[in-house]
Amino acid sequence: MKEPRSHPVLQGNIYWNEDQFPLHVNREKEAFSLPLHCHDFVEINFVAEGRGMHYIAEDSLEVKRGDLFIIPTGTAHVYRPLTERNGNELIVYNCLFAPELIERLGIAFPAQDEVFSQTTRGERGYASFSDRNDEYRTLMQSLYREHVLRLPGTEAALLSLLMQLLISMHRNDKGGEESLSLRQLSPVFEHIAVHYQEPIALRTLAGLVSLSIPYLQRLFKRATGQTIVEYIQNLRIEKSCELLRHTEFQVQEIAYLSGYKDMKFFHRLFKKKTGTSPHQYRQSVLNQTLNNLYP
Repeated sequence: MKEPRSHPVLQGNIYWNEDQFPLHVNREKEAFSLPLHCHDFVEINFVAEGRGMHYIAEDSLEVKRGDLFIIPTGTAHVYRPLTERNGNELIVYNCLFAPELIERLGIAFPAQDEVFSQTTRGERGYASFSDRNDEYRTLMQSLYREHVLRLPGTEAALLSLLMQLLISMHRNDKGGEESLSLRQLSPVFEHIAVHYQEPIALRTLAGLVSLSIPYLQRLFKRATGQTIVEYIQNLRIEKSCELLRHTEFQVQEIAYLSGYKDMKFFHRLFKKKTGTSPHQYRQSVLNQTLNNLYP
């Protein structure tokens, strides 16, 4: 009988000691240096950018942006980029946590055995999911920010975000035909994310997923709680807020970069969405920054 092959085991104490909260989040560019390995903690991986291979348990999987995995303790795996050439990076978010965190979540959220069972070894030794509506991306980015910033209440926020992520994966797995139909919208969200600065026609979006415009509108509203127009407007205003916070561009330039040429419409919409004008928004951000620097 062939002996099972042993693999290096990554220990949780690399990332936290006994006195620290046993959860760690990082964002890594995968390479060829890390060997096939397993760990004594649970790991959730999210492919943020690029394509590559994921060697996990007995499987070799080609992975891309939006793929997510739960890797229980004892399951061997490793990521590999397709090549070592620049421009072919494989970027992965990793959320690592000690198994006892599931016990803590079980106390806070009782009767959720099916949700928590995803973190234990099943028949395949892992669970895999595909992102829809950028839901996993948003949660993983929030986990990463919380872990890095360490604001007051970080531990509670991290536990809450982890629970949201586990519930989202469970719903995705159990959602049946409706979840499958909602996942059809991924090309629509990707197109909007890339082309939000340009005019976006409903017929173009419908053509991406081979749906009629009315059915696409109904499905989109069910998935997001917003119409397609509302979703695009909210995304554009969110992008304009980022530019107001992090650049010195004039408001007219920011409106153009956010997809608006009509300044009157931009000002009216910005005030409607944020409750303030672009100039007032920028000034409030500046005042808050100064207050933090010189309390």
